[in-house]
Amino acid sequence: MKRNSIINILLLIIVVALVSCQGETTNAGASALENEDQIRVKADTFSVVSALEKSSAISFSPDSFLLGECDTHYGTIKADLLTQMVCPVGFEYPDSITVAGRKVATNPTVDSMYLYLYYENWYGDGMAPLGITVHEMDRATLDYDTRYPNDTCLSTFCSLDDTTRIAEQMRIVYAQQPTDSIYMSDDYYMPCVRVKLSDAFAKRFFAIKDFSSQEAFNQLFKGLYISTSFGGSTVLYVKEISMAVFYHFSYPRAESADSVVNDLKMFYVNSEVRQINRYIYPDRDAVLEELNQSDMDYVISPANIYTRLSVDVDSVFNRITQQLGESDDYRVYMNRANLTVDVLYEESSSERPRDQWDLPAAQMLLIREDKMDRFFTKNELPSDTVAVLSSLSTNVDSLSNVSYYYSFDLSGLFTHLLRTQQQQGQLHFMLVPVSVQTASSSSTILSVRPLQTISATHIRSAEDTDYPMDIEMLYSGFNNPR
Repeated sequence: MKRNSIINILLLIIVVALVSCQGETTNAGASALENEDQIRVKADTFSVVSALEKSSAISFSPDSFLLGECDTHYGTIKADLLTQMVCPVGFEYPDSITVAGRKVATNPTVDSMYLYLYYENWYGDGMAPLGITVHEMDRATLDYDTRYPNDTCLSTFCSLDDTTRIAEQMRIVYAQQPTDSIYMSDDYYMPCVRVKLSDAFAKRFFAIKDFSSQEAFNQLFKGLYISTSFGGSTVLYVKEISMAVFYHFSYPRAESADSVVNDLKMFYVNSEVRQINRYIYPDRDAVLEELNQSDMDYVISPANIYTRLSVDVDSVFNRITQQLGESDDYRVYMNRANLTVDVLYEESSSERPRDQWDLPAAQMLLIREDKMDRFFTKNELPSDTVAVLSSLSTNVDSLSNVSYYYSFDLSGLFTHLLRTQQQQGQLHFMLVPVSVQTASSSSTILSVRPLQTISATHIRSAEDTDYPMDIEMLYSGFNNPR
């Protein structure tokens, strides 16, 4: 299949070149034939080297969170999170109201506070109990302009003593049978965990009066640390977090009893404040050592176990020079440079039930290793010269056998390296599973972030004896007019 596509492109280029020569009104005859002889088109295949790598923690701002602990095929994962709350700038609790033309005190009083965790799905056993606890951050708050890695030290922000524990009691939940869920709208339902916060914390939080700015609010309320202290079989995919303050106030009426008004104020978590989703893998090194004994490669999320691909750029460029010749009158064009990564995946069946962790990532990013931290820290978008995005694709052969793969177009990258003469020996890439946000009205990419769902993509290694991973190139040399 790969070879046929190369041949078709080669034939197309030759036809276009012939048509171009035929269309010229001058320099006919021998001169036209001479120019045609100066067109050289070559198809070639270049090998890559693959290896499993434990990447350093990636700094990024999450848009969803993992919460819980679970034993998996690839070790134990434990996830917790630190988060600030958005300050409602300019908000004031009603301390007075106008009655009969005069202001009277209302004496607002807090009744209770609750934390709401809305989750989209879960990994593991949905019927296993999970205990959720909440602490108030007491040592430091998060800096908005800092992208925190997912192995951030907890003790920097929270002391974890009894005074910081603000959940009234550990909340036991069952992911598959949520008891606190509500309909967000008539047609939108999301499971929810509701945690009652202590009365002492409610009184302390209600006493906050400075809502002038996010910075001032963060100094009075540094944020929350949300974790699990019970259960080792479930991880929640938390999508939204909010906190509700329930309070009441009253005011006198001349001819009847005092009027009592019940009200609430919501505080939210969104992109305006900082969050850290921490991941702990106590046995990741042992898992990586075991996987290295396998004859395949892996991309495991969110364990930061990736497949590293290496290409000898100098060897590629030397081969191109040998094939096309070296001359100042020639200009090289990279017509095609395609890397195919074959995915090893079997559809579930009665004999082989589907495991959530073994689902391949829907989208994979091939990114230069030396640019990876900057890419995610600065929230960059895919580009030809740094990072190439691919979606999981399928192919069905004549016998109805289905195969899965990612296809990466590297023609822009190699063209850039050729033009800038950046021959630098080995060029290293990382395969990183990502989630992609696009504009609702188009396919325009708005953000690319490391995948935060539990998944493992099995791929054929570059050294696979039957289907080795390689880069198929089609390049051409044309006369460069002076």
